[in-house]
Amino acid sequence: MQTTVESGWQGEWRRGQPRQRPRTVHQRAARHQCSSCGKISARKLPHCPTCRSVCYCNSECQRAHYYKGHKEDCETFLNPPLDVTFVTEPIEGEKYARDPVFAQHHQDGFGCWVSIKTSPHCELQFMANPTRANKDAECRLPGDLGVTMENLDNCQAHASNLLTLQVLVQNRRKDKKLVLVLGGQSHVVSFGKSTEDVLQGKTIIDGVTTFQMERQSFASVPVAYDPFDKKPRLFVKNLDGVELKEGGRLPPAVKDAEKGILALRPGQYAILQMQYRVGDGGSMRKDWDALRLLQTFTLPVVVPWGEDRSPSAFEADYAREHRKSGSAPLGMRVTFDQDAVQEFFKDGIKGGDEAHIRSHYGEKGAKKYDRQMEVAKQKSLDIMKEFRRRGGTLEEALAFQLGAGMTDEALLTLLHWEED
Repeated sequence: MQTTVESGWQGEWRRGQPRQRPRTVHQRAARHQCSSCGKISARKLPHCPTCRSVCYCNSECQRAHYYKGHKEDCETFLNPPLDVTFVTEPIEGEKYARDPVFAQHHQDGFGCWVSIKTSPHCELQFMANPTRANKDAECRLPGDLGVTMENLDNCQAHASNLLTLQVLVQNRRKDKKLVLVLGGQSHVVSFGKSTEDVLQGKTIIDGVTTFQMERQSFASVPVAYDPFDKKPRLFVKNLDGVELKEGGRLPPAVKDAEKGILALRPGQYAILQMQYRVGDGGSMRKDWDALRLLQTFTLPVVVPWGEDRSPSAFEADYAREHRKSGSAPLGMRVTFDQDAVQEFFKDGIKGGDEAHIRSHYGEKGAKKYDRQMEVAKQKSLDIMKEFRRRGGTLEEALAFQLGAGMTDEALLTLLHWEED
């Protein structure tokens, strides 16, 4: 077999290039292959303007594919748009999708896909962590500006109890009408049999209510409110494939970023990331613990929106209705597929964190996770040392860590509490 020798400068050039991530490679490959004839093009191909989930090399291929079956696929929202941050099929030989779809629905030319923003260990998130996670994000501690131990305790800020959903919404209407999306008024709703479990972790700020239907009581959980940032724990992550940076200039489609209010034109889509207090930080602290309690996701939308009434007026109407005692949440109802949830998390449910990581991230991912855990433990220990320096007592520090499920870190705190 003949081999090609790579010159020194070629090797140096390759090492200097940014490594392509699987998500990016997948999207680029998809955007360069015709969905009709299968040919691969050197240039990025135009996509279907309505769904953005398929690409074509020319108008002939587009027409052929349309009548071959894409017309129905497009109208029934078979697939979400091609997006590097919402990959719903396994790629690169992986066993599971990066962004599994656990709920999906469409009506009146508007579609919604519900996935999850999870982590290798599948822990629910803390209120003490910033809503928008980044490498510089720091956990809130007593002594920070406007933060006391009392208000951290009141909202169980260091308990794993926040379920993070990643929701893609798209307008596919053919009448060129806008659709108004009110993400901040969305809810997740329990099964009748799981209402008490959802209420178990209720805090004084989370706004969970109950309503009656067919002689059963259901828990309705709104988007979590952050008492430190004074706003809902949500953000608009992406619009039409473009990531929206924190503090950056917002496109016209984003009417209110803090409340997740969007006005989408036909073909436009957006990805919202929203958190809901479903867990209790104790027996229910994993993503699968929270998801198994939920029957539906509700999302208020105005279809179509004629711009004759302001987005804030619609938002106020829904907020007022949702505050009424015993009222059921309003909006499009999207049912969770519990079979899909169990299938995605089955290794973790049966074998724990390590089994989940190995099946979803492979051996390389397991080793990376081990390294990250060591770093996380050291960081947690550093946080506790800072807690002590600020005048906190050992009892408060242990309660703080144990409430967050940091058992190993609490033991380290006992050993190192008196160190300078």
